[in-house]
Amino acid sequence: MTRPLLLRPLRRTASDAEAFARAVHDTQTDKAGDPYVTHLVRVVGRASAKLAGLPGILSSETVCELLQVAWLHDVIEDTPYDGDHLLAEGFSERVVHGVTTLSNLAKTPYPDFIAGIVVHASLPAILVKLSDNEDNADPDRLAKLDAATQARLLAKYEPSMASLRAAARAKGWQDRGRA
Repeated sequence: MTRPLLLRPLRRTASDAEAFARAVHDTQTDKAGDPYVTHLVRVVGRASAKLAGLPGILSSETVCELLQVAWLHDVIEDTPYDGDHLLAEGFSERVVHGVTTLSNLAKTPYPDFIAGIVVHASLPAILVKLSDNEDNADPDRLAKLDAATQARLLAKYEPSMASLRAAARAKGWQDRGRA
């Protein structure tokens, strides 16, 4: 006779996701030449701040998964690791699904990619992508780049942020100021 578990199965934490992300992005730099992991830190911070707009909507488990997705959101696109690797590392199917949803592996045109996220993604994934776009369009970050790159990135991210904000609001998020 099989007895039910008395304790929940072990789960990866946001700290585990941070350690994994720091390890796999360790040698990478962003467009301005800064350590790539600083982008991840900012995205996690922005996503964390957005949780204030979700009173009572998300469980503590879902909040932990959102933070894991925020740490891992670029792993599949920007490292040799894929979803199977993340599953083997012990990340949940929900976390891996969130990361996969935010990975444009088919190289879909960006507006179409964002439209798919708006229609199909969970609220936590939408908030992570919004946080990612906000960081990518941050004036302090853009100031380190040439004018042409600044203009290209703003043209890419400003419309997507509007769509992502609207989608998040439709799923119950209350925008309490920009993070």
